[in-house]
Amino acid sequence: MAKTIMSSDQVHSLHHTLYAPKNTAKATLLIVHGMTEHSGRYEKFAQYLADKDIAVLTYDQLGHGRSINNADELGYFAKPFPVQTLLKDTIIMADTLKRQYPDVPHFIMGHSMGSFVVRNVLQVHSNDFAGAILMGSSDHNPLVKAALPLTKVLNKLQPKRPNPVFANLMSKLFNAQLKDKSSKSDFAWLSLNQEAVAEYERDPLCGFDFTNNGFWTLFNLMDTGLAKNWAETIDSDFPMLFISGENDPVGNMGKGVRKLTKRMKKQGFTHVSQQLYPLMRHEPLHEDDNQQVYQDLYGWIDQSIA
Repeated sequence: MAKTIMSSDQVHSLHHTLYAPKNTAKATLLIVHGMTEHSGRYEKFAQYLADKDIAVLTYDQLGHGRSINNADELGYFAKPFPVQTLLKDTIIMADTLKRQYPDVPHFIMGHSMGSFVVRNVLQVHSNDFAGAILMGSSDHNPLVKAALPLTKVLNKLQPKRPNPVFANLMSKLFNAQLKDKSSKSDFAWLSLNQEAVAEYERDPLCGFDFTNNGFWTLFNLMDTGLAKNWAETIDSDFPMLFISGENDPVGNMGKGVRKLTKRMKKQGFTHVSQQLYPLMRHEPLHEDDNQQVYQDLYGWIDQSIA
């Protein structure tokens, strides 16, 4: 059932959908989507979990999906404190889910940009959750810090202006890492499943150019969320699953995820695990063998509940 709730910016309504189990819920999952997509793309996965008695809440972040007031706001978050606004919105949605299901474990999942949002949220609010799934995430990248000064200036001068230069450069850098060059799509890096890529391209709420404000916000989220000590405020026994395709350029073709989980285990984290899928790219939930991904994610949640 789709509804709206006021964003922390007190200007926009956050479009969200609750997938409620027919039986008594045994856990909840809040899903935070990635950049230039929307919550509707998680419907099949959310319904799969609901059928297994896990209540799922999806929502459109600011600048995305149906949480915009007009099309010009796609890729734009907020002028004052955009990072803090996104993080507060995540907690608003988490609290909404908890009020409806107060007596079960609560999990959170973030994909791509959503994983960076979740990593920032966990730095302060990990005690509010029973575990976290980070999908299509990455490891520390020095290029992020280098991009911050430029995006800061662009955000100050023209925050709402789309930035196709950054968008095209990002796609070219990601596609350049792919060994299979058969697809000519700018979004080939998203999935080996070409029909899924075509569906993404047909969707008017996907693949738009981020604004200067959007990129500045993204890089700030990455700067704090990908720091080598990003998880130092999180309890060492907090369950985290890092899941990605082996051919995901965002995760440096699997290398970034392996490096990240290895370092976290050295830092003392006892319940950090990884799941990498051969041949899959950035969006495992949209690959041909996504049912295996569904099963693995449900299995991890179910095991974490136990």
